[in-house]
Amino acid sequence: MGTFALEIFNNEGNACTFYTVRWENAELSETDKFFVKFRNDVIHKNSLQELAKFLDIQIGEKKGALKEYFRFENAAYALPPAGAYLIEEISISYSHFPLRLYCLRISDSLVILFNGAEKTSNTAQSGKTSMVFEEANQFAKKILAAIYQKDIFIDANQRIFTDYNGNEEIYL
Repeated sequence: MGTFALEIFNNEGNACTFYTVRWENAELSETDKFFVKFRNDVIHKNSLQELAKFLDIQIGEKKGALKEYFRFENAAYALPPAGAYLIEEISISYSHFPLRLYCLRISDSLVILFNGAEKTSNTAQSGKTSMVFEEANQFAKKILAAIYQKDIFIDANQRIFTDYNGNEEIYL
């Protein structure tokens, strides 16, 4: 695995900060690639908007990154969760949701978003999700190892990553 940056994706919510990863010298982060891939897709545009609303409002602003919002996927996690949720008076059901966005839930207030794909099979290891699923797990393992080895730290508010020198620009 090459070098990648761990950078803030969205820290404007009251409950949770979202990070993303960006390969060194890449123009877009992995999460931006996911949103760009589906934003003009006629079939998945509405699903993408629902997922973005779930991230921004339910996790970022209202409730935080509660465990029940995430599907465990090896070292990483996947969004959205199974079930139905009421978000701004709109009921959203994720029982047969067509998209998966992979991530790493660190705490109720800190999540790292990766890339995702259309769910086309019963398992994450096959179908269109297989490549991004494997990559997400590699990112997750490297980030968790860096936390464990104290190469990166989480601030006292559980919302910001820093390296051992206190820098917020982190490359792994």
